[in-house]
Amino acid sequence: MKDNRALVNEIFILRSAACLSILLLHVLDRVYLHNSETINSFSVLLTFGTPAFVFISEFIIAYSYRNRAIGSFWGNRIKYIFLPYLFFGVFYAAAKAFQETGTSAAFPEAFFTYTWRHILLGDYHGYFILIIFQFYALHLLFHNYLKKASPKKVIAGSFLINAAYLSFFNFVPPMDVPFADYIWTQYYWVPFLGWSFYFTVAFYSGYYYEAFQRLLVKYRHWTTVSVLLFGLLSISLYQLGVTPVASSKRIDMVFFTVSMIFFLYSHAMLLKRVPRFFTWISQYSFGIYLFHPFFLAVFTAVSFAWQDLPPLLSVPVLFFACTGLCALTIYLFNKLPFGAYIVGKVGISQKRTAQDPLKEIQAPSVKVN
Repeated sequence: MKDNRALVNEIFILRSAACLSILLLHVLDRVYLHNSETINSFSVLLTFGTPAFVFISEFIIAYSYRNRAIGSFWGNRIKYIFLPYLFFGVFYAAAKAFQETGTSAAFPEAFFTYTWRHILLGDYHGYFILIIFQFYALHLLFHNYLKKASPKKVIAGSFLINAAYLSFFNFVPPMDVPFADYIWTQYYWVPFLGWSFYFTVAFYSGYYYEAFQRLLVKYRHWTTVSVLLFGLLSISLYQLGVTPVASSKRIDMVFFTVSMIFFLYSHAMLLKRVPRFFTWISQYSFGIYLFHPFFLAVFTAVSFAWQDLPPLLSVPVLFFACTGLCALTIYLFNKLPFGAYIVGKVGISQKRTAQDPLKEIQAPSVKVN
């Protein structure tokens, strides 16, 4: 008999940790402006949040539909995930165009350019939603095959594909092809090949949920060891200049991210109940991710109000202020009849999910860096 309560605990903890890591990463960027090597090295580890959210999205689908037919699948995902992607793509396009041109005659052209790049290319922080929708399609196309295939072979094959893809863009300089610089610096993030390992690990972790739990219990201490070792590896590669960018799209981050997911998940299994703070963060995590760059930009515009504070005080002030403002904005939008279509729904609470764990699939499942 599977333990549905455990699934709730672990997903709440994993999702909230991923959300908070992304927010903290961007707060540190605003406060330290990349001027501290110690902070930059720590920031490398915080980038695990994006692939963790990708993992969560497929894990929930694989678990929720493993013993039932996939019926109406796209409706809620279009309404509460893709429509917010479109809204925020346009919203941030307008913000960038205004920052670049002001109210001059050049605004419409800049706005149009940013809008199509955001929506079609995922050229803003909401790009992870395009990755997730690719995963939705892959799940629908291949879930029957994956159920029958050897998990070891599929996971190993996806790792080789993922590693080869990221290694190519990490270590091979831009080729002489159109838009090479743009592809190498940003667009290679979007195709699913750069995330395929997380997809297969999440699928089999959710589909073979009980076996997944047993393995994590058995090797819980090794998840701690692996986080420390792979974390040290990622920091060392960054400091040595081998992979000099703090990004989740580095080949070494594949190892650290998976080990961090397993570490958080295995230790969350020890909890009898999720602390309310993490439940709350999980409920608002989708909107926090989409809104937080806006509020951080506002804080930067009024930096005179906090720039004289010591960094050790500025970081928590901005972190909690941004979290609160994002959650308040999401809450108010969801009071409007159409608000959830703009910013996404407030997620399922722990109590409601415990009553019906399959309702979790209706909540926004993902976020990013």
